Amino acid sequence: MQLNTDREGLGVIFRKWQVPLVEEFFSGNPMTSKEAHKFLKARNIMASQKGRGPVSRASVINFLNGMIDNGLLEYTEDTGQGGYHRIYKMPLTREEFAHKLINLFVDTLRTSFPQESKTFTWPQP
Repeated sequence: MQLNTDREGLGVIFRKWQVPLVEEFFSGNPMTSKEAHKFLKARNIMASQKGRGPVSRASVINFLNGMIDNGLLEYTEDTGQGGYHRIYKMPLTREEFAHKLINLFVDTLRTSFPQESKTFTWPQP
């Protein structure tokens, strides 16, 4: 995740190819990494605007596991052909998800700038 102030909504935090995947998880559909990859391929969602081609399955897996590491997705494991498969799902509402993202960024900033964050006054909306 990285902050991109030129975009709006989920695009502020996520890459363009990641946004439709997060939206699909919000619709309540659990997916394996294979299903998530097929979801992107079926919609012809590319890795970038620079013509680098479709999003790789490895990129999808890394993204989903990063979301788990940040507490934004959950998974269960199921056995199947080839061994264990993770089934990813969204455990949060949109509002809870947004609050979690805000907290992640604020906590990172506070850790990165401990002295400055003590004297920082948060602007009122």
